[in-house]
Parts: sequence; structure tokens; C-alpha cells
Amino acid sequence: MGVSYKQRAYDHIRDKLMVGELAAGCRLSNRALAREIGISIIPVREAISQLVSEGLLEHKPRVGTFVVEPSRQEIAELCELREALEAYAASRAAERISDGELAEMQRCCDAMDVILEEVAQSGWDSARSDRWRLADAGFHLALLRAAGNRRTLKTVSDLRVMTYVFGHRDDARSLGDPVRACKEHQQILEAVRRRDPVGAREVMSMHLSRAEKIVLEVYEKSRMATPSAHSPSAAFSRVLRERIHKLEQEPDGVGESS
Repeated sequence: MGVSYKQRAYDHIRDKLMVGELAAGCRLSNRALAREIGISIIPVREAISQLVSEGLLEHKPRVGTFVVEPSRQEIAELCELREALEAYAASRAAERISDGELAEMQRCCDAMDVILEEVAQSGWDSARSDRWRLADAGFHLALLRAAGNRRTLKTVSDLRVMTYVFGHRDDARSLGDPVRACKEHQQILEAVRRRDPVGAREVMSMHLSRAEKIVLEVYEKSRMATPSAHSPSAAFSRVLRERIHKLEQEPDGVGESS
């Protein structure tokens, strides 16, 4: 059975949120979105209604539908929720992960190591930033899938989108400290590999607590930035966001990470 028009519209809008093409506070046009996708307005309205119910969009009566514009407190709460869910998922994954899932997480770590070696020689560029974010997403999604709770996978995936709405920037600064992140990913993997649920939970919690600080710093800078600083990211390309969406949807494995 093919993908429904509503699902096509939902995926299209959600992807635009992921890459910053629909920034916080942006007003959506049903007609424009329908033309972009090549479908009628009705499934677009249905998709928007679902995204409103999920908290990614908000509807203002007699005004229109807008991308949510979260406060600093709301952002902090989203990050804390993601930390709680992924820390739990890490402990669950340590109890039930398969050899194939461990291998996939290791491939993502290896891909990040390769990128860091390239960066040490010639610095960051758009392609490396894309590959880094894809490897990072692949690592976390592989672990979430290994935890065996699809509701947690969907919830964390939505939280990632919400943080990208306000937090994505097309520069290396938005990546935080990649060297440290790479080390923490390897620590999470080792805890899961040795079947240590307590250790996996603790390292994941530390990793995401640090990530929260970076997200909030990006948010504060974005509040002070000029409007031109909010332009969509060219580096987070259509191909990349399609691959990340595929990672979220695949039931087994998370595909290539580099």
C-alpha cells in the first residue's frame, strides 16, 4: 500500500521544520504547501492538524497556523524530557541489544572518528557537517530502536524536530564540542556492549545534559541575531533530511552513517 497524501504532506512539513525552512513563528500557507507537494489542500490541512496536536505547530483562530515559538523554559523542558527518555532507552538497550545493532552503533562512531580526522586536516565544511549530523542521528536512532519501544522512538524523534526548529545553524559552532561528543558516544556504546544498564543510563544522561547547554546557548544567540541569521540551512540538504527520515522509519537497522 502506498503512502497516503496526508502522510506525504506530514513528512514534507516535518522535514521542512527539521532543516529550518520553517522557522519558529513562521506562518504556514496551505495552498503553497499543497503546490510544493503536488496534492490538494485537504490532506495538507489534515497533516497540519496532526502536527498541531503533536505540539510542532500552533493554530491561532482567525489568524492562521504558525510554527511553535517555544520559550527558553519550554526548550529546557523538552531537553530534559529527551534526556529522561533516552537515558531510559540506553538502559533498556543494554539489556536486549543485538550484535547487529551494536555493529551499527559502532559504524556510526567510526564515521564520526573519520570526520574528526578530516576536520583536523582541513576544517569543517557543509558536507562534513551533514555527515556528522547523520552519523549522530544514526547512533541515537539505532540505540532507541534497540530499546524496543516504538513509542519512545517516535517521541524522541519529535523532540529532535522541535529542537531543530529553533536550534539548527549552518556552522560548526552548533555542533558543540565534537571531540567530546565522539568520546561520549563511544562510552555509551561500551556500556551497552558490556550489558551495563546503569552505566549506559548515566553516560547517556551526562551526554544529553551537556547537549542541553549547547541548545540553550544556540537559542540565546538566535534571539539576539538579525533576521538574516535565520535563513534556511543549505548544508542540511534535501538528501540528508530524506536519509534521516529513512533512519526513523526503518524497522531493522539504520542504514549507512557516512
